[in-house]
Amino acid sequence: MRVTLDLVRARDGRLEGTAVADGGAEHPFSGTLELLRVLEDLGDPEPGPEPTGSPR
Repeated sequence: MRVTLDLVRARDGRLEGTAVADGGAEHPFSGTLELLRVLEDLGDPEPGPEPTGSPR
């Protein structure tokens, strides 16, 4: 996945901007925490079966 960020610094020092993923939808954010939430939401795969693996 490719994400393009348009970042600016607000007068109070916060990062603001827009994240655009492969699909082209814009996701505005204001602040680092919101940016992280946007990135997390963009990275969430479609719900599916739980991965299986061998226990350690």
